[in-house]
Amino acid sequence: MSGPGPIGPVVKVAVVQAAPCLLDLDAGVEKAIGLIDEAGKAGAKLINFPETWLPGYPWWIWLNPPAINMQYVAPYAKNAMVAGSPQDDALRAAARRNNIQVVIGVSEKSGGSLYMAQWHYGPEGEVISRRRKLKPTHVERSVFGEGDGSDMIVSKTEIGNVGALCCWENLQPLSKYAMFSQDEEIHCAAWPAYSLYAKLSKAFSPEVSVNVNQVYAVEGQCFVLAACSTIDQAIYDMLVQNDMHAKFMEMGGGYSRIFGPNGQSFGDVLEPDQEGLLIADLDLGLISHSKTAADPAGHYARPDALALMHNKNPRRPVIGFGDATRAPEATEAKGSEPAPELRAAE
Repeated sequence: MSGPGPIGPVVKVAVVQAAPCLLDLDAGVEKAIGLIDEAGKAGAKLINFPETWLPGYPWWIWLNPPAINMQYVAPYAKNAMVAGSPQDDALRAAARRNNIQVVIGVSEKSGGSLYMAQWHYGPEGEVISRRRKLKPTHVERSVFGEGDGSDMIVSKTEIGNVGALCCWENLQPLSKYAMFSQDEEIHCAAWPAYSLYAKLSKAFSPEVSVNVNQVYAVEGQCFVLAACSTIDQAIYDMLVQNDMHAKFMEMGGGYSRIFGPNGQSFGDVLEPDQEGLLIADLDLGLISHSKTAADPAGHYARPDALALMHNKNPRRPVIGFGDATRAPEATEAKGSEPAPELRAAE
């Protein structure tokens, strides 16, 4: 006897588990486009990439003293993503060609600073949002600047309400609640490889991070697409230069997962050193079952006792007045931008 059919609507999604092309932006964009094409061919309507996958996560910050890490500063900045660049346009064109939403983790360069960002492209190649990690974690703050309250974004799209957070933002209670309060249905979690300190610290163990994603899904009654990169031989050979490095970093580290609103796992699971896509059909109708039991920002809330203050205003170091001849920079906007083809026509 066949089981009950889907409650619907049903959305096919893809989650990336793959090594970045560390410090090689153009090669990374080419690899990203190949994965987008693969997801599009499979019929996916959304693909999620790991944290700072372009041009790769700066794992060296956890391995060396700051003076040694200065050798990576210039090449990392040179290979960072810039809004409106040819690489940006190429990714937008790939989204449009495949009629797919793309959420990709990038190291974003703006002026002289870098930010841990997630860029969300729509199926027409438009920019749905560009967000930055609210608070880089620990030594990440030696490389990246901070986002602000306007970066806590859930966008209403044709496939559902889509939001995104980076790494340990997914365990920060107030950040999660800001997302839950916007009726998030599909959450794109971006992670680096779970390869750092895994042998030495339970706090950094793969099990902890996998559980963070599962708990997020249960707490927010949403689907979580957790994309995790891997450490391949090329990255390992670049970074592991001595016995101390070998204690702190290992190969593999890929633990991409898809979880549903009741904590159920969806799609196949790849081996930690295996590259590929996790593809699954998500029945968004299942969200209503979990919301009936506990909607944290709805009927299960107690705003008279506990409430979140969310400042959604962008915070910028310079606010200009009186320059009426210059329009706001497109890269500062959180909202949609036209597709590359339309922008060229303008």
